[in-house]
Amino acid sequence: MEPASNDSDDATEQYGTFTTGGGDTVVYDTQNPEAWLQSSYAVEVGPSSERTSA
Repeated sequence: MEPASNDSDDATEQYGTFTTGGGDTVVYDTQNPEAWLQSSYAVEVGPSSERTSA
Protein backbone atom coordinates (compact mmCIF):
# COMPACT_ATOMS: atom_id res chain seq x y z
CA MET A 1 0.00 0.00 0.00
CA GLU A 2 1.46 3.34 -1.02
CA PRO A 3 0.35 6.51 0.83
CA ALA A 4 -1.48 8.96 -1.40
CA SER A 5 -0.98 12.17 0.55
CA ASN A 6 1.36 12.17 3.50
CA ASP A 7 0.27 14.20 6.52
CA SER A 8 3.61 13.49 8.28
CA ASP A 9 6.30 16.04 7.45
CA ASP A 10 9.54 14.61 8.87
CA ALA A 11 11.12 12.12 6.44
CA THR A 12 13.28 10.68 9.27
CA GLU A 13 10.29 9.46 11.30
CA GLN A 14 9.67 5.70 11.34
CA TYR A 15 5.90 6.09 11.20
CA GLY A 16 3.76 8.21 8.91
CA THR A 17 0.07 8.97 8.58
CA PHE A 18 -2.34 10.13 5.94
CA THR A 19 -6.08 10.51 5.52
CA THR A 20 -7.87 8.71 2.71
CA GLY A 21 -10.44 10.34 0.45
CA GLY A 22 -13.11 8.58 2.52
CA GLY A 23 -11.85 10.14 5.76
CA ASP A 24 -10.08 7.08 7.18
CA THR A 25 -6.71 7.48 8.90
CA VAL A 26 -3.83 5.26 7.79
CA VAL A 27 -0.73 4.79 9.97
CA TYR A 28 2.23 3.10 8.30
CA ASP A 29 5.83 2.10 8.99
CA THR A 30 8.18 3.93 6.60
CA GLN A 31 10.73 1.12 6.91
CA ASN A 32 8.31 -1.76 6.23
CA PRO A 33 5.73 -1.19 3.46
CA GLU A 34 3.69 -4.18 4.65
CA ALA A 35 3.19 -2.75 8.17
CA TRP A 36 0.20 -0.41 8.22
CA LEU A 37 -3.26 -0.04 9.70
CA GLN A 38 -6.36 1.81 8.61
CA SER A 39 -9.17 3.06 10.80
CA SER A 40 -12.29 5.16 10.48
CA TYR A 41 -11.66 6.45 14.01
CA ALA A 42 -8.56 8.17 15.43
CA VAL A 43 -7.68 9.97 18.66
CA GLU A 44 -4.72 12.20 19.48
CA VAL A 45 -2.32 10.89 22.13
CA GLY A 46 0.32 12.71 24.08
CA PRO A 47 0.68 15.29 26.84
CA SER A 48 -2.07 17.56 25.47
CA SER A 49 -4.64 14.73 25.58
CA GLU A 50 -3.90 13.44 29.10
CA ARG A 51 -6.54 13.83 31.80
CA THR A 52 -5.73 15.85 34.88
CA SER A 53 -6.90 14.92 38.37
CA ALA A 54 -9.38 17.20 40.09
